[in-house]
Amino acid sequence: MTQPRVPARLLAGESLPGVAEALGNMDGWLLRDGAHRLVTRHEGVITVARVAADPCRVLAERATWTDPAADGADTYCSPLPDGALAVSGRQAVTVHETDGSVRWEHGHETWPDSGEASGACAPDPAGRVLLATMAGPLGADGLSRGDICRALDLATGEVLAERVLPSFSATYAFQQFPDARPEVLLTASMGQDGTHCLLVAWTDGGLDIRAAGTAEEPYVGLGVDGVLVSQDVGGGYLCRTREGAADVIVEAGDVLPEEWVFVGYTPGFVDERRVLVVAAEELWAEEGTHLLLDARTLRPLAALDYPQPPGVAAVPLGDGTWLTVEEERVRRWTIPSDLG
Repeated sequence: MTQPRVPARLLAGESLPGVAEALGNMDGWLLRDGAHRLVTRHEGVITVARVAADPCRVLAERATWTDPAADGADTYCSPLPDGALAVSGRQAVTVHETDGSVRWEHGHETWPDSGEASGACAPDPAGRVLLATMAGPLGADGLSRGDICRALDLATGEVLAERVLPSFSATYAFQQFPDARPEVLLTASMGQDGTHCLLVAWTDGGLDIRAAGTAEEPYVGLGVDGVLVSQDVGGGYLCRTREGAADVIVEAGDVLPEEWVFVGYTPGFVDERRVLVVAAEELWAEEGTHLLLDARTLRPLAALDYPQPPGVAAVPLGDGTWLTVEEERVRRWTIPSDLG
């Protein structure tokens, strides 16, 4: 690569059991209520660890719950503004209080003959409702008319609104924007049937759901002003999407060595000017080259040098820092100020 190489400066490190596996889950890295969270599952315990606002620390605090799916069943977890935990399972959405007791449970249909499908949940940015995706009812012919998204009252679990989604039997994930926009991003991955990227908002009129521009990949980093940067499942390209602006697409072959691809599946904004992605010689590589890209053009600015070869997980935090993971160790990095 012809880009200049700049040193990554270590700010802090901390142990978090289960974190390496967590980044392979749809809820492993979440932005909720203005803070980044790491969600781990280890020895029957779910831990939600909030990333510290202080860049010289990794984690601010951790909250734990007994894993309700210790048998290995798929769940998706989301912390709530009041400290509780919402859990989306195959047959119900449940809110667990900080002491582990159940506030409410909302049962729903399960996906027929689909082991890959799984729901997701998240509070709306105003903290008024819980948005949850789940299997919809079957038609008279026994076929699905589409999965559904429901707005559930956070206090009682009452269904306040419902919309049929354009996706079916999908793997879902919610992510909030870093600048407190009223909508959240919902990705619905249907394997060979593609991915829908949707913007979901709870309004006085109910649920508003619309396409997130032209974005159509399950791995998306969210920036301010509604900017999205998505990474192709096969690592072949990156795409910058924003309503009202033309898409910016960068093919791996145009900016990486021959036959290299984008890996890691955690593209994101280090700050408003730079995006962090990882590249490697093959999709399933265990080590990669971490690249800083211009956030507008997606052209490479620099490759990062670490004291030891990094893995393929890089979690950008939007404040000029990012996280890497090695086994149970989480490290926080930045660029020396004279190079920023």
